[in-house]
Amino acid sequence: MTALGTGALLASRSRAQNSRPPLINVHHHLTAPGYVKFLTEQKVREFPNKSIAQGIEEMDQVGITTALCSIIGPGIWFGDIEATRRLARECNEYAAKAASDYPGRFGVFTMLPLPDVDGSLKEIEYGFDKLKADGVYMFTNWGGKSLYGDKYLGDPALAPIYEELNRRKAVVYTHPKDAACCHDSLPGVNGATIEYPMDTTRTIMSLLSTNTTTKYPEVRFIFSHAGGATTGVVGRIAGESTVHIGEGGVMKEGMPSPRLKELQKFYYDTAGAANPVTLGALKKMVPMSQIFFGTDFPFGASAQQHKLLVESGVFNPQELQAIDYQNVGRLLPKYKV
Repeated sequence: MTALGTGALLASRSRAQNSRPPLINVHHHLTAPGYVKFLTEQKVREFPNKSIAQGIEEMDQVGITTALCSIIGPGIWFGDIEATRRLARECNEYAAKAASDYPGRFGVFTMLPLPDVDGSLKEIEYGFDKLKADGVYMFTNWGGKSLYGDKYLGDPALAPIYEELNRRKAVVYTHPKDAACCHDSLPGVNGATIEYPMDTTRTIMSLLSTNTTTKYPEVRFIFSHAGGATTGVVGRIAGESTVHIGEGGVMKEGMPSPRLKELQKFYYDTAGAANPVTLGALKKMVPMSQIFFGTDFPFGASAQQHKLLVESGVFNPQELQAIDYQNVGRLLPKYKV
């Protein structure tokens, strides 16, 4: 890893410290050299590869004090279990080294080498106990014979993983990618435009329909992009009682909806969703405590993402403060200010 010089690091810390109130980004993609090599060799996608120093520079421009790291899609599974384990470990250690080299600037979501369940259990142990990770990172789909998975997060094969995560009361950060069913389904349309939000909703429905979230109630899920298409189909997912949702996801008394109750326990970031329509729907579906700020770095410009969030007009100053950092501090106390 190429490190910043001591002077630049101190200047970076000074800028971050002077940027108040705090701002925490839960959706920051950090691309390890081994993963860059893999994506390049496999020719699976074009992507903006930015260094740690470039990431910090962008964080400082908008006043982001801490960024929680995950990798970009389509993931590390390409048919070889041992190679997948090695790549997961390299990605995780790279993120942990960034967090160590730049104290307070980065957090870590440990990548799991799915579909290898045994390897994932080992990586959970290593990530939490050795690397001091903030949580684990799982794509919305997994398995299959290629980079594009054909299984979702409610699949019973993941039971051993959820049992361990439930024991640890762990956070699971999720991110969508193209699924086996629908890769290149619309010629000329980028998968991130339609399939990413749809796949987030597919995996949410997978968790709800299999009762995974009630079986493992101590596992806390974060979903990218305001839950994808979920707000648009919330009535189909949770039932007609959703018409009784009030501001801030508060249901009228006497209108129970088990699935809506689970939806309101999930956490959602604002990356790529900072517009009045999506945020307005999200605010009605869930309590304010469940919304986090996200940028989708390096794909989303951090300053623009925060500007759009503020200018959406959906949230008052106190609510924006909760989104910027207070809500994350409640979920992950190490970031509480």
